[in-house]
Amino acid sequence: MGRFSWLAMMHLMDDDQKTGARVEPSNSICACHVAIVTPVLDDWKSFAKLLGKISDQFSGRAVAFHVVAVDDGSAIPFDSQSLVLRSSSCIVELSVLMLALNLGHQRAIAAGLCALVDRTDIDAVIVMDSDGKDRPEDVATLPAASRTHPADIILARRMERSETRAFKIGYLMYRLLFRLLTGRAINFGNFSLIPFASLQRLVRLLDLWNNLAAALLRSRMRCITVAVRLGVRYCDQPRMKLTALVVHGLSAVSVYIDVVFVRILIAAAAIFGTSLLAITAVAAIRFMTDLAIPGWATIVAGT
Repeated sequence: MGRFSWLAMMHLMDDDQKTGARVEPSNSICACHVAIVTPVLDDWKSFAKLLGKISDQFSGRAVAFHVVAVDDGSAIPFDSQSLVLRSSSCIVELSVLMLALNLGHQRAIAAGLCALVDRTDIDAVIVMDSDGKDRPEDVATLPAASRTHPADIILARRMERSETRAFKIGYLMYRLLFRLLTGRAINFGNFSLIPFASLQRLVRLLDLWNNLAAALLRSRMRCITVAVRLGVRYCDQPRMKLTALVVHGLSAVSVYIDVVFVRILIAAAAIFGTSLLAITAVAAIRFMTDLAIPGWATIVAGT
């Protein structure tokens, strides 16, 4: 933690809760220790509800969760007394990574992943939002896919979105623009399962601090997608407005900034070449044939 001078880690569970009643991992990733990284900005009520649902659904199964909530500069501190988990809960560790200032959703995720890289008791990391859109039920879907593809990063692809029509149009434009500028299709977000071996590589990518999904897309690490249903937000209305969506899109495109620059140069060269050919053709018709009507060449050439 010494390399993160701007953050602090606070453990919220007693030592006996963190180290007791832990399940020994077996050959499958489902029977192991899994960390959950989730960024939180003030909405601790939704975070507590998420943990309650995970605890109720997975307690008694062969899995132990280590939850890392990344406090992205919240004005409202987390009240650990408001969270009540059963003694036999599958959540064996709960920590809050407190950032000194608001870094934004993507960098908060990057900070949480970097905080786990030196752990030796984690087999995989799940990244998910805490507002309810990433359903606790699908936490089981990702490890199920990982059992079939143990070396791959599992990416959750939402089958539908429940935001306003304007937001959906903006999101569609973001995907189309990303495809146009980078030549790559992006149809997944942050909800993912990252094997610990892949995490060791991922945290060394500078692109991670711009956008997780785009960094994974460009990393050339092996990934597969699984379809999941979109959950219902637990509490307040969506925080991401049009401006935030634009910023999110630009952060993803910035991962491919060199590719974008080359594609823009090629497009500009193509436009210039086409314009030059057109002007040459107009000049040839004007001076080398009798087909031209007086004055038409200057109009066509735009002069």
